[in-house]
Amino acid sequence: MAHRHPMKLNAEHVTHSEARRLLRAELANCGECRVVLDRSALRDLEPDGVFDSLLHGFLGKRSEQWRTRHSRYPVTLYGLAPPPEARFLNLPTQEVARLCVIEGRAGDRFDTGAALGELRTLSDGDRALVLGDVVDGILEDEG
Repeated sequence: MAHRHPMKLNAEHVTHSEARRLLRAELANCGECRVVLDRSALRDLEPDGVFDSLLHGFLGKRSEQWRTRHSRYPVTLYGLAPPPEARFLNLPTQEVARLCVIEGRAGDRFDTGAALGELRTLSDGDRALVLGDVVDGILEDEG
C-alpha cells in the first residue's frame, strides 16, 4: 500500500483519514489497498475510529436521502428507511441500522454507540457484510 489514490471524495461525514483512504481505494478499484484498509476498519470499532467514521458517513448520506418533511427525531436509521431500501441491506446491516440513531432538530447528529457494540458481537463474516453495505451506501453516487 505504498501508493495513493488521489481523487475528490464528497463523503463529508466521513472524517477519519483512514476511512477516507478506504473509500478512495474502493473508488480506484484497488484490491491490494482494500484488503489492508478493510482489515483495519474491521478491527477499529472504537468511538471516533475507522468503522465509526464510516457509519457516520453512511448515516449522513442515507438520512439525507430518506428523510421527508414529516421525519421526526430521534429516529433509528432503520426506522427512517423506506421498506424497499431496508430490504436491500444484508441482515447484519439491518440489525446495526436499528441501533444507529439520528438526532437533532435537523437530523444532523448521529449516535453510533449501540451499533458499535453490536458490531463487536458479530462474526468476522457478518461484520464484513456490514462494512460492504456501508461502503457501498456511501459511494453510491461517487465517482
